[in-house]
Amino acid sequence: MADQSRESEKQILTVQKDVEHLQYIIKELEKECKFVKDHFTKKNGERLDDVKTIHGRIDQHLQTDLDFHENVRKKISDRFQIFDDRIRQLDRWKWATWGALIVIGGLCGYFVPLPKLIGA
Repeated sequence: MADQSRESEKQILTVQKDVEHLQYIIKELEKECKFVKDHFTKKNGERLDDVKTIHGRIDQHLQTDLDFHENVRKKISDRFQIFDDRIRQLDRWKWATWGALIVIGGLCGYFVPLPKLIGA
């Protein structure tokens, strides 16, 4: 019986050492887990800041491009307006000239009949 109780004590001591060793391993793993979480959280935070910075730069470039294209569109529209005004003015002169030619032709036809011009 004494042998059996010594054997039980050895087994209990062995199990206690195993439990202590497992507790030590668990503590170390928890430390490493915490380090990894902190590290990734810090790195993810830095990456998010980098992404925000890049998005800000992209937004600035987009706004600059939009402003440029809006400016170009406005200049082109202004030029087309100038050309449109000139064309309208020339069109008015064209019709005024045609009207004047018709009146002059009618008056000439009235005062100088066409058979006299032909020589008949």
